[in-house]
Amino acid sequence: MQRRQPSFDLAELVGRKTEDVRERCARDGFQVQVIDLDRHPWVTLELNPHRIRLSTRRGVVEECHQG
Repeated sequence: MQRRQPSFDLAELVGRKTEDVRERCARDGFQVQVIDLDRHPWVTLELNPHRIRLSTRRGVVEECHQG
């Protein structure tokens, strides 16, 4: 799979509400996976260049990564 860059900088998503960020990533054509750090911070290790993972706590994005 070829990696496609989002039309925005992932760093600008940090600190924003999870639902707003999820919608923005989905509109850009990415699958979105939300990891709630307060509940279960486990993730699988497979690489998916069409996915953006959002690490969240209390409904706010703390980190995001493509892959």
